[in-house]
Amino acid sequence: MGFVLGVLPWVLYWVLIGNVMFRLVVCLVLAVAVGTQVVSRLRRQPWRIFDLGSIVVFAILTLTAFVFTDAILERWLQPLGNLGLFLVALVGLLVGRPFVWEYATEFVDATTARSDRLHAVTTTMTWLWVAVFAAMTVVTMIPPLVDEAATIRDAAGLLSVLCYWVLPCVLLGLAASASGLVPPWFEIRSVPVEQRETEETPAAATQSSAPSDIASDTLVLDVPQDSRHDEPFAVVLHGAPAGSAVELTATGNDLHGRLWRSAAMFAAPASGPVDIALLDPLSGDWERADGDAPLWAMRFAADGVTPDLFVPPTDPWLVTVTARVERVGEVRRTVRRHPPAEGVRSSTVEIDGRPGLLALPPGTAPADGWPAVACFGGSEGGFESQVGPAMLLASRGFAALAASWVDEGAPIVAVPLERFGTTVRFLADHSEVDSDRVAGMAVSRGAEGLLSAVCAHEGPRCRGLVLISPSSVTWQAIGSEGEIPDAPSWTVAGRDVPWLPVRSGALMSQLVRNAWWASRDAAAHRPTLIRLRPAYEAGLRGPATGAADARIPAEQADGPLLLVTGTEDAVWPSGPMAQEVLGRRLRPSDEHLSCRGAGHLVRLGVLPTDAQWTGGIALGGTRTAQAVAQRSATTRITRFLSAVTANSGDDRRRAVGTRRR
Repeated sequence: MGFVLGVLPWVLYWVLIGNVMFRLVVCLVLAVAVGTQVVSRLRRQPWRIFDLGSIVVFAILTLTAFVFTDAILERWLQPLGNLGLFLVALVGLLVGRPFVWEYATEFVDATTARSDRLHAVTTTMTWLWVAVFAAMTVVTMIPPLVDEAATIRDAAGLLSVLCYWVLPCVLLGLAASASGLVPPWFEIRSVPVEQRETEETPAAATQSSAPSDIASDTLVLDVPQDSRHDEPFAVVLHGAPAGSAVELTATGNDLHGRLWRSAAMFAAPASGPVDIALLDPLSGDWERADGDAPLWAMRFAADGVTPDLFVPPTDPWLVTVTARVERVGEVRRTVRRHPPAEGVRSSTVEIDGRPGLLALPPGTAPADGWPAVACFGGSEGGFESQVGPAMLLASRGFAALAASWVDEGAPIVAVPLERFGTTVRFLADHSEVDSDRVAGMAVSRGAEGLLSAVCAHEGPRCRGLVLISPSSVTWQAIGSEGEIPDAPSWTVAGRDVPWLPVRSGALMSQLVRNAWWASRDAAAHRPTLIRLRPAYEAGLRGPATGAADARIPAEQADGPLLLVTGTEDAVWPSGPMAQEVLGRRLRPSDEHLSCRGAGHLVRLGVLPTDAQWTGGIALGGTRTAQAVAQRSATTRITRFLSAVTANSGDDRRRAVGTRRR
């Protein structure tokens, strides 16, 4: 109703101008414009800049009609009206209230009305209308400038008819058609994108049986039969004749039963075995000598399925390595890669009603207890994503707790930061843990929450923090449909934590592209991806909404930090945000591992790095860079944690805890 009342005066103006006396027209449309506002006030509708601007324009046109003669009005009144309409629409844009948005909010729910995405869409559509109004102004100014005899009442003159009537109407019709057709088209074409995210979410599957090993009288394939995900993977082939072509392949299934495969060709050296840690391949899925390459270079190889991020099986990962030598034969072995070392003890726990998994190192705990690490995941929720890191850390002598700070798939909205403190204290109170040697490790939104919790008053006490893809600020609440308007991600002591907005409007060009290509992507089994980083970068650039200062007071964390980031992070600008944290702290004990070419997800161990995306969200990073980042992060993180949880007197005094005293 508000839209109808808003445009009604202009419709009357365009219909009557040139057909009725000018003074009567402008007085009538001014009265209608004022009357529509009276009706809007009675209906308790909000004030709109477009409506108020229209009244101002019609008031000016009325004054003009009584000041100038009809000879001037019949040439210039139409261009002046279009100019006024152009300025009204432009001013609304410049003050952040595009008129399409003002009217669109009437047709959507309150949550959608406050979303940045709607504001971005309607802003784009308003710019379209501003361009049309500008074109109408220019077109209607042509007759009085070119032909002194041309008037709006000249029904016989081609120039007058074309510029005063035909072209403005055509422009209005095209703009109206675009405004009416694009939103339904976008909504319809976006459905396949949303369906893919739901329908293509795989379930866990039992690993299929590995093929039988193949032995050879002349070839010997040397591969570690049992090794952990964080241990080197060496492949050496003995018995290949000098100069012979050797094809090496490795295959394995992920948690969801989907096949992954790597392959490379080598030339057997003149002397010695084919050692892939020493020989560059001639061709294949990796380019340089690398013993781990058969694992990290695996590509998604399941037929008829859209690739997605590799998730290792919970049971030992069965990897089949095959070597084929021309004119000699082939040899094949299946080996096992384990998350934990033998003897690691794990048990499920419940922390304040939330599930988790505690992993303890093999053997008897030292007299003063194990050093410990509380592990928190990202926005995926739950604790399952941290089971692998917890097992790895337990294999290296840490008691590790994979903890949940938000339910899997739940929105991140008003999450109490106290959950992090409760988890850390639960771990510190365990009978086999040294309560003075507890550190924390978290990823992405979990890193944002953990750092915020540690820096809060009476936050958890930790000896150090490992923050993977961290944030320097606290962000707006998010859910499955994007940002949640006017809501914080975190609370502390029942109060909202200030936040910066996630400007999802910055993603519109990607969303339109995805809507256009979704069907083609699905047919070709290509992922339809979105890079979230522009939304967070726009939030960092713009003014804070609902926040006086959303910066995390990282300088209040007294203990050392290790920040791990990738330069090609596609989720948010973790690298620049990590630099901001370090720049405010200026602590020599802090470390920053910036992984060149890596993306948002830097995992521990040696895992396939193909398909760096999940659930339609691009994570960023190249395959080779991710492999380097995984190995570097594994080394640096375990070394850092060992240092900050060291038991010597000097180290104990240096690592005094990351709670502000």
